[in-house]
Amino acid sequence: MKKILFAAFLMFAGVFTANADDRERPINIDQLPKNAQAFLAEHFNNLTVAFAVENLKYIGSEYEVVYTDRTEVDFSTDGEWESVERKYDAIPTSIIPAKISDYVANMGMSGQYIKKIERGRYTWEIELSNGLEIKFDKQFNVIGYDD
Repeated sequence: MKKILFAAFLMFAGVFTANADDRERPINIDQLPKNAQAFLAEHFNNLTVAFAVENLKYIGSEYEVVYTDRTEVDFSTDGEWESVERKYDAIPTSIIPAKISDYVANMGMSGQYIKKIERGRYTWEIELSNGLEIKFDKQFNVIGYDD
């Protein structure tokens, strides 16, 4: 009896886990939240959208927009940007907080630019074109490096 219950539990857990996987569906840009649409229009109006997807979660959705030059922008459920990554170019300076821009400018690494920026609830993280990652706290104090 214990083996049957255990097998039933494993089967139920497997089905539940399979259904818990993130589900993505393609969407049009006009299906994004309004503030996400405004963000893209302001900072990436000159790029061509390759595709956009809505990642369905148990509560709400997250969004990802990818451009033909491989720029990726991720948005939270409420349409606020979470991360921006450019493969071959710098992140628009209008997205980068001034304290982070100043820190990078004063690092003495000429020719380096920010190619990725992520913001979380308590931290910011950037990646420079040379691969160096720098993590900041909410007050923009450096809390770590990774290369």
